[in-house]
Amino acid sequence: MLKNNNGRIITKLARRSMAGNRRRNAVMATAILLSAFLLFTILTVGITYFKMQTRQEMRMKGADFDAVLIGGFTKEQRQLCEENADITTIGTEAKAGYPEETDEDDTLHTILIWSDDTYWNTQRKPAVERMEGRYPTKENELLATKAALEDCGKGDLGTGDSFTLTYQDKHGTHTKEFIISGIWEGYGDNKVFYVSKSFFEQSGYKFSDTNSGILYLNFKSVLMTERAQSDFRDSLELGKQQRLFYSSGVEMSVQIVAGLAGLIIMTCLSAYLLIYNILYLSVSGSIRYYGLLQTVGMTGKQIRRLIQRQMLMIGTAGTAGGILLGSAVSFFLIPKVVKLMGIRDEVEVAFHPAVFLLSVAVAGATIYLGSRRPARIADSVSPLEALGYRAVSGNKPSHKTGKGNILWRMAREQLGRDKKKTGIVILSLAACLSVFLCLVTMIESHGARTIMSNYMNSDLIISNDTLRKEDTSKWARIIDKKFITGIREMDGVKQVHPMTSTQIIIPWEPGFSDMWMKEFYETWMDHSYGQDVEEYRQHPEKFYTFMSGIDEGEFDYVNSTLEKPVDKEKFMNGETCLIYRDDLSLKLSDVRGKKLAFTQYDDSAQSYSMEIGGMVDDGYYAYMTGMAPVIIVSDAFVDKTVEDPWISRAGIQYEEEYDAQTEAQIKDFAEKGPHGGDVSYDSKIDTMKSVKKAQGNMMGVGIGITLILAMIGIMNYINTVSGNIQNRQTELSVMESVGMTEKQVKGMLIREGLLFAGISLLLTATAGLGVTYACYESLNYMGIAFSVPVLPVLAMTALVSAVCTLVPLAVYEVIAGKKTIVERIRGFE
Repeated sequence: MLKNNNGRIITKLARRSMAGNRRRNAVMATAILLSAFLLFTILTVGITYFKMQTRQEMRMKGADFDAVLIGGFTKEQRQLCEENADITTIGTEAKAGYPEETDEDDTLHTILIWSDDTYWNTQRKPAVERMEGRYPTKENELLATKAALEDCGKGDLGTGDSFTLTYQDKHGTHTKEFIISGIWEGYGDNKVFYVSKSFFEQSGYKFSDTNSGILYLNFKSVLMTERAQSDFRDSLELGKQQRLFYSSGVEMSVQIVAGLAGLIIMTCLSAYLLIYNILYLSVSGSIRYYGLLQTVGMTGKQIRRLIQRQMLMIGTAGTAGGILLGSAVSFFLIPKVVKLMGIRDEVEVAFHPAVFLLSVAVAGATIYLGSRRPARIADSVSPLEALGYRAVSGNKPSHKTGKGNILWRMAREQLGRDKKKTGIVILSLAACLSVFLCLVTMIESHGARTIMSNYMNSDLIISNDTLRKEDTSKWARIIDKKFITGIREMDGVKQVHPMTSTQIIIPWEPGFSDMWMKEFYETWMDHSYGQDVEEYRQHPEKFYTFMSGIDEGEFDYVNSTLEKPVDKEKFMNGETCLIYRDDLSLKLSDVRGKKLAFTQYDDSAQSYSMEIGGMVDDGYYAYMTGMAPVIIVSDAFVDKTVEDPWISRAGIQYEEEYDAQTEAQIKDFAEKGPHGGDVSYDSKIDTMKSVKKAQGNMMGVGIGITLILAMIGIMNYINTVSGNIQNRQTELSVMESVGMTEKQVKGMLIREGLLFAGISLLLTATAGLGVTYACYESLNYMGIAFSVPVLPVLAMTALVSAVCTLVPLAVYEVIAGKKTIVERIRGFE
């Protein structure tokens, strides 16, 4: 037989078929468009969001680096880093002194630092917003920030101005006049004065000093396994005083990649189900049409080719439209919305060719798979069977009258008639909801209000800076009982937790104190303990430390964070104490249960002894430190043993979180009097502002992602229900013809929608929540506690329930129109 080339005829027939079924083809094209739009937009904006999150981390660190080595470094360690092919950039920074006072302020919080060109011009540069002047080159020059100058009481100075500063370095205390060579503004620690290399060289500090040398490293690969991290750390042969910290992004790089892969898979699955569902419904509903074509001589192979041509046309149009729409939303709409939200930073949308290819590949593969089974059915059945085909399955040979509301029973039976179709509808909705849940949880949890938190979640911590001075004669009782009472009586203040402090002496003994001092010297000192041990035995007062008193509420908080909680009654009675670990490598088993003896600094006649119950790592309790361990006791014990203890700091909680008015009132109250400038604040509001500044437009882009996803989920269900009810219009008409009222039909459709919504939400709350938690923990490199945002989830639940009940009614009204039952049945035939 001669081959009959009828490809043109099939193509022409496919075009006519599309023109004759505009509604059904529009539904299929819309499904494909939404799927391509979903993939392209979510992945494009998702990559943009992730880059913004990386930029946020860089800004909060103050520089672009993957690892930092602190505690000093040797020439051999630096050389090893230079010879490592995986390290691309090595920046150096070193502390060169500590400012003590100016003629305006004698309680300074700044530091003198020298940085090499690599750190300042490469790693630090992305975190610098504005630079005026230049980096210092002379010994008497400083590069400053407004914050550092204001801390010194010199906020009105600018580039080229000079001021006198008293500072301390390795050689002692000096007073010198410095010229401001430049002023910069940016992210990270702003209370810093950068000095020249010549200043650092004469300061007496060395790179190997514990409290000076710092190395900042960047790695070639963005993916670094735990084994690779451990191997690199081991290769440096770190000393007792050195610490190597990886940035959160590098430390959890494998988990982050796994989490991103999970999100991509979930998004692809949602897009796949969106297309597959509507194609399966639409192509299955056309099998009678394909049966008619067989009666006029069309072969099964030609029918398959016809379906392929139709899907190619619809798929090409839908995919192209989806990518174009996704590009418009990603590159134009979201940046515009972000600007309307008042965020000034430019939105630099990241585009990757892989996103385009993945969108096309997923859409193409889904179109092929979605039309394959219906095409096989149309090919396998005879013309007579195809003419009688209906897109339902699972009909029972007999039907018994059930119990309960008949409309609910009919709705449940409808969902079970074609389990595959029902499963695809539910899975597509649940997949979209799960992706929404995952993204909204991650975005909400990384908001500025969630990321930061003070001690005990305090809104404001006030500290007495005069107590940091070595000369105790310059200490001032800024925070006293009257001060605390005044704050407690303010409107808007919920709680105030003062921390009392007093100097104590822990005498040498061969047990705990000797063990502690050995560890302390190995970790923090640049000479051996053996050189000072005899001095410690003879004059323990030179190695004084502090005792911090906390109230019952603070104890409950800290006790909940301990590895092994201590007995509350013993702690409050002064029988048990806690100690501040001070980053030493001591374990709980090394200290728990040991006796600690001490005396008051001003009264060595009276000795006290307590059992050590545990260790804390929060530096809040060690505002005033010594060489011997800082001990934490109950404020009741301090009040009982100390006549008039110092109050070093106070944590304040407001009635309403982030209450700026109450905070302004407290600060105004604290700054009255002769020592108003000698208090410092740790404010949640200020920290939140810093985080918001570091985030830039990240939250706006995140909100854009969730809104797009919510819209796609709604459109997905509308598309699905439209195709479903369109294929069931004869069945619904027959139900009305045998006595079912229009109200009952609508009631059944509403119940079907509620079942779809309920099962989808149940899947989202179980399997979807599990996937969300896994993805969240993989991407949670900032260590933020997992918490599902209540309001967005409730809004999602309400919206899904409303859409699932109202959309079927709207589609039924459109399909039924004003036609009679007979017209609807005959119209379908």
